Amino acid sequence: KYPNGTEVKFDVLVSKSNHFVTVVPFFTASKEFGMIREYAQGPNQMILSVACGGYESSKHTSVRHAAECELSEECALKGGEWIKLISDDSPGVMEAKWAAMRFTPFLVIDPIIDDSPLPQDAEEYITQERMGAEQVESLAYSGALHLPSAITTFMALKHLRLHSLL
Repeated sequence: KYPNGTEVKFDVLVSKSNHFVTVVPFFTASKEFGMIREYAQGPNQMILSVACGGYESSKHTSVRHAAECELSEECALKGGEWIKLISDDSPGVMEAKWAAMRFTPFLVIDPIIDDSPLPQDAEEYITQERMGAEQVESLAYSGALHLPSAITTFMALKHLRLHSLL
């Protein structure tokens, strides 16, 4: 019910926990990002993305732990310097106005190869790619990345530039 008394009904998209994580790796030596190419069921095509996955309190000890699991599962990487790209008091970035979901974006600097990565989910088809900052930024501005990937990319680029890593 709106303050003016008007009553309306909405369809709201929800998920198990209504929270997910995004994580983008950056390699300082090559100045490249670790992106993934994965099948996206909405547009029914392969897309470029950053690693994304749900946070489940029954499975993960923290939101950061969920991000570490996604880095292993989707990028076959581990470790590195972890940067949470929003403040600790933030409930997460809103995915869309019609969705209850929020996400926490992470940047991980100089992760290493995970020799025993977590298995991908049965429905996932993912390959890894590395690309330079200019190419990733261009993809984000072109609309080629889905919204959580684009926002994570923009936040990571800002952090890297502010800290003279790009």
